[in-house]
Amino acid sequence: MKQLIIAKHGVSVKTRKQLIVIEARKEGKILETPVSSIEQLIIASSGVSITSKTIRNLIDHGVDIVFLDSRGNPTGRIYPVYINKTVETRRKQYEAGFNGKGLEAAAEMIKAKILNQAGLIKRYYYYTGNTTLKQAYTEIAEIAGRTPPSAPSRQEMKQKLLTLEAEAARAYWAAYAALIPGELGFTGRDQDGEDPVNKSLNYLYGVLYSECWRAIVLAGLDPYLGFLHADRSGSPTLVFDYIEQWRFAADMTLLAMLRHGWKPTQVNGLLDYETRSRLVENLSKTLDETRANTPGETPTTLRQALKKTAFKLAAYLRGEEAFKPYIHSW
Repeated sequence: MKQLIIAKHGVSVKTRKQLIVIEARKEGKILETPVSSIEQLIIASSGVSITSKTIRNLIDHGVDIVFLDSRGNPTGRIYPVYINKTVETRRKQYEAGFNGKGLEAAAEMIKAKILNQAGLIKRYYYYTGNTTLKQAYTEIAEIAGRTPPSAPSRQEMKQKLLTLEAEAARAYWAAYAALIPGELGFTGRDQDGEDPVNKSLNYLYGVLYSECWRAIVLAGLDPYLGFLHADRSGSPTLVFDYIEQWRFAADMTLLAMLRHGWKPTQVNGLLDYETRSRLVENLSKTLDETRANTPGETPTTLRQALKKTAFKLAAYLRGEEAFKPYIHSW
C-alpha cells in the first residue's frame, strides 16, 4: 500500500504498536496495516479524527499527510524535514527566476502538457476511428511545435506560452467533451463550472497538486517560487508550473471512468463522499499502474516518474543536466 485515502465521515485514525488502525463509528475496524507500508495519507473529509501519537508515528516513518477540502484542494499537509541540496537548489531556483533559465524550463513543461493532450486524444482516435479526433490531435501537436525556446523579454515569453496553452486548450477540451456522454452536461473546461465533470476534474487536479507539491519539496525546491504563473502571496506557483505536464493523468482517469458508465454524484452542489473516494482511488491506480517509458531510462510507474522529474528540474537549475519534462509514451 503506497497511499491511504480516507474520504468517509466519522472515521478515526489510530496507532497500535507499528500498525495504523482505521475505524468507523458504525462499522468498527475497517483497516489495519503496517505504518511501513504507507508513503502518503490523504484525509479527504472533515469528519476524520487522528491522534497526535499517530501523526508522530507517521512522520517518523516518512509518511506525507495531506488534508483536502471538499473540492479536492490541499488545505494543509504535514511531512518530515527532508534535506536534498536544499540551500544550493533554492539559491539557483531564485536566480533562475531572473536569468531566464526558469522560464525555459516552464516552456518545456507547457510543451509537454500540450503534447500529452495530443497523445490522449490520439489514443481515443485509435479507439473510436472518429476523424474529428484525428483533426484535433493533429492541431494540438502542431501548436506544441510552435512553443518558443526563448523570446526578447520574459514578459513576451510568458505571453507567448500562455497564448499557445490557451489555443491548445480550445481544441483539446472540444475533443474531450465529444468523448463524454452528453447527459453529463460537459461542453468544455470551466474551472467554475457547476456540472459534475468539471467538478470532478477540479477534484482530481487538487489531488495531483498534492503529489506535485510533495515531489517538489523532496527535490529541495521552493514550491512558492514559480516561473510562469504570477507570484501571489501564499500561492505555490512552482506547483502550478510543474503540474501542467501531469494533468493528463487526471484527464485520462476521469475519461476512462465516464466512458465505462460511471457517473459522479453531487449533494448540495458538491461531490459526495463516495464520488470523491472513487476519484482518488482511480487516480492513485493510474499513477501506480501506468507504465512510464522514458527513452534511455528504466521503465517506472507514473508516480515514480512524477517524483523523478522534480529531481531532474532541481538538477537542471543547479546546472548539472539538461531538463527534460515528462512526455507520456502513448
